[in-house]
Amino acid sequence: MCAGNCNDPFVTYLNSIGFNAIRLPRANFKPLQILSKEGKDLTWLGDVSDVFVPGPDTRLPAVQANEPAGEFSGRRSGQLKVGLGVSLLGSIIGAMGGSKLGLDVAYKQANNITFEFSNVSIDSVAPAQLDKFLGGSDVNPTSVSVGKLLDADAVYVVTRVVKSAKFIVEGTNSRGTGVTLSVPAIQGAVQGDVKVSAEDAASTRVSYQGKTPLAFGFQAVQLYYENGAYTAFKPLEAGHVAARAFPEKTEDGTDLLNMGGGLVRLSGF
Repeated sequence: MCAGNCNDPFVTYLNSIGFNAIRLPRANFKPLQILSKEGKDLTWLGDVSDVFVPGPDTRLPAVQANEPAGEFSGRRSGQLKVGLGVSLLGSIIGAMGGSKLGLDVAYKQANNITFEFSNVSIDSVAPAQLDKFLGGSDVNPTSVSVGKLLDADAVYVVTRVVKSAKFIVEGTNSRGTGVTLSVPAIQGAVQGDVKVSAEDAASTRVSYQGKTPLAFGFQAVQLYYENGAYTAFKPLEAGHVAARAFPEKTEDGTDLLNMGGGLVRLSGF
């Protein structure tokens, strides 16, 4: 089963290698974060340390950071329609601190867009260590809403996050031929801390690189509780859900949730 847009090659590509998609790549998506399930989406709630109180001999699992992700080396997504591809690229550039204005003009000759992931790494925690931590910890009694979600088996913990600071994009026309792009023009439009470079002599493959890696895929485990006591976990099957963006703030401090183009007010959490 595919979450979100089942025809989205970016999502199905990640599902095929065992990862769920993060709808808008983010720098602050990490292992040991807690998510709750709402339909086919997972929504960020906080960190494990916000909800669980470890016993005297219990330690938070160690995060193994920046492990090379060889399974991503040289791999590419399927072809996305140019509108969807430019929208995703704009989100990535925005998360890198650049501007997405003018991207539609830059790719106006393209019909499709393909993404390639470069210098990919993984942050992870061992599920066995997480299991020990949960078995030796109690749910914080002040976490009333999360406690109810735990009893409903609706809470997940992130165990692996795949990330990259460099995304290579190729636009092709209706004949499948690469479209030549003006790298200086794109760099001038993007600005900020994003470095734009040609990856081939014809400037058909263009890379966008930021200073901070962005998480674009993840793995997680579903927690099972009964009467407030931890009983088991189950790995989340790739393709069953996709993670939403994190909450944003309005000027009055109200939480908003970015839903890929629309903003809705958060309730509850």
